Amino acid sequence: MLRNCADCNQIFAHPVNKLCPSCTKKQNEMFDKVKEYIRTNPKAKIHEVVVQTGVDFDKVREFIDEGRLKIVPADVEFRCRICGTKLTSGRICSQCEADLLVKGETRGGTTSTGSLSKDGRVHFLDRRSRESR
Repeated sequence: MLRNCADCNQIFAHPVNKLCPSCTKKQNEMFDKVKEYIRTNPKAKIHEVVVQTGVDFDKVREFIDEGRLKIVPADVEFRCRICGTKLTSGRICSQCEADLLVKGETRGGTTSTGSLSKDGRVHFLDRRSRESR
């Protein structure tokens, strides 16, 4: 599949990646810098990480939000993406996660966008194959 790189707009072919190979390499290098700095300075605040690594604040936040960083800067606060409750890690609080699972079960194991598997993940393959017919 041909697509434009989300960072540099260069055309490249890949079925999944949104970044071209050179931008992917740059992003991985930035991630490694941030990860190593936080590993060696576990009490560092996010501003310090940005200044010391030279990686943009938004990019550091993106790494955190994606869940790629297992150790995060000391002043980073996690909040539930649905209700805004403070979290120690993750994206959704246990209450909202339970509510989502209950709603999925009451619809016969499906959500409005896909079907739920036994472990709660949504799958779109059935929907996609129906749309392509």
